[in-house]
Amino acid sequence: MKKLIYLLACCFGLTAASAQMIASVQHLDGNSVTASALSARIAHIADSAKVAGLQVAIIHNGQIAYTKSFGYKDTEKQLLLDDSTEMYAASLTKVVSAYLFLRLVDQGIFSLDEPVHHYLKLSIGQYPKWQDLAGDTAAFNRITPRMLLTHSSGMPVLRGMYGNKVSLISRPGEKFYYSNEGMNLLGFMIEEYTGKRLEDLARKEVFAPLQMSHTSMIWESAFEKNFSFAYFKDGKKYGSERRENGRAAGSMTTTAADYAKFVINLMAHKGLSKRLYRQMLSPQFMVRSKRGFGPLRDSITTDNDRIKLAWGLGTGLCHTPYGPAFFHAGHGDANQNYFIAFPKKGIAVVILSNSENFEGASQAILESCIGDHYSPLAWLGYLGN
Repeated sequence: MKKLIYLLACCFGLTAASAQMIASVQHLDGNSVTASALSARIAHIADSAKVAGLQVAIIHNGQIAYTKSFGYKDTEKQLLLDDSTEMYAASLTKVVSAYLFLRLVDQGIFSLDEPVHHYLKLSIGQYPKWQDLAGDTAAFNRITPRMLLTHSSGMPVLRGMYGNKVSLISRPGEKFYYSNEGMNLLGFMIEEYTGKRLEDLARKEVFAPLQMSHTSMIWESAFEKNFSFAYFKDGKKYGSERRENGRAAGSMTTTAADYAKFVINLMAHKGLSKRLYRQMLSPQFMVRSKRGFGPLRDSITTDNDRIKLAWGLGTGLCHTPYGPAFFHAGHGDANQNYFIAFPKKGIAVVILSNSENFEGASQAILESCIGDHYSPLAWLGYLGN
């Protein structure tokens, strides 16, 4: 009975946006699947994996071709998740922050290769949040925004994983270490130098122009009307993220449909100069590690040589038979998100989930949505190995 209720909720809980979806969805290989069959397939995968809820948006030829929501925003009250339900974006925020920064570069406010310390009022160790870097001042002064965007600054992923300290773990420009701390430093630098809040800049430069009306860098009171809780693997409620301060690494709240507007903009190369798009979406730093962070961060592998795994300016890159693709994941404490775009095919998918169990179902969902077999899910840690 529970599975039947879940399927009915997914198949009939349509919003105005999803009601306009096309009759069939094209895969990368040119084959297509009917929208109804795709919805039933995703619902089955999500239910089998005990994913509390999902939002899915599929892009084709510069338009949102399919949007659909599955499951619940509140499992205890059996409240359905819909296409307007606000979801925590986690690290999908990073791509927006990168794009925002590059817009400021285009405006002549920042340079990619000017050392970060040139944009700060004080020496880095004089800021309470970054005081651990006082002993690394000489090395820190070599860090550039390009290094922060390519995760090659030497900063750790999270200070909480290093005794709550944020000292450098490698020399700047030497290794790829995925770093929330580095991206948050970029946001701090932007605010320090411009005198403007990150959320205000993002609204002006990104959300308003792209009509992302359900998106903000911080929690808005309007989100209280329709938001999703998040759930651990055992189904217990984590709660909902309500960030009061903008963080370039991951504070954004959005919907899959809104984020799809942003991905469409990137695929169309709008909003930035050709020079910066060329750099953003071309390899700046090759990735050889088994994982971006954690115990395997220093383990070198050839597993991803086939897809030429690399990092551009703020986004992951891989090579496929369908041309280059760009992607990013969003790991929250319970929310798990992912998008990947194939510009030459005009195809992309955005998936937001409120469940840790999405990771185990991610491969099957991506294959069902667009026939994607190329996302580096093992490198991202989604496959549990």
